Amino acid sequence: MRIPTQFIAIALALSLAGAARSAELTAKLTGVHMCCKGCTSTLEKAISKVKGAKAVTSTKEGEMQGDVTVTAESKESLQKAIDAIAAAGFHGKLDNKEVKFKTAKLDKEARGDNKVQKLELAGIHNCCPACTKAIKEAVGKVNGVKNVSIEPKKDKFAVEGDFSARKVLTALNKAGFHCVTQKEKDAQDKAAKAAESKST
Repeated sequence: MRIPTQFIAIALALSLAGAARSAELTAKLTGVHMCCKGCTSTLEKAISKVKGAKAVTSTKEGEMQGDVTVTAESKESLQKAIDAIAAAGFHGKLDNKEVKFKTAKLDKEARGDNKVQKLELAGIHNCCPACTKAIKEAVGKVNGVKNVSIEPKKDKFAVEGDFSARKVLTALNKAGFHCVTQKEKDAQDKAAKAAESKST
């Protein structure tokens, strides 16, 4: 018995569509701050909480930055993994244009190249003195920064001087860190508590 060509074509199209749906998506992040095992374990723990996502980290001995390859079942899971990386205080250059890091929200007067005298930031990864040193070095290179008050194991800090807030955030991103303004972090925490109380 011969099977008509159109049935073979339909069956092939359906099997290819199924394979495409089941194919995993990946995103590679380069330049992520990873100076110690604490950084790596924090990153891996953050991604492990995202259903359908997993990650492989790699660093070269003696280097402060490394790569993270995230694999996920869907674009939604992949974006959630990137959001989890950002929430854990890490940033990297993405090779996948389907996903992105959210930009920190700045007050109107701090946007663009407008100068500010103080900027309070929160949510940065800072597990050890080497993290603290890397943060201070990155921010200290921004023109007009006079003081960076941060201590090891603290995720909040202030920057003082006469500088561009946007340039401070860009410098931190390039150094492999992600953070938001203290105002934005407070709003995120408030929203998370409200969502938690609704679910209980």
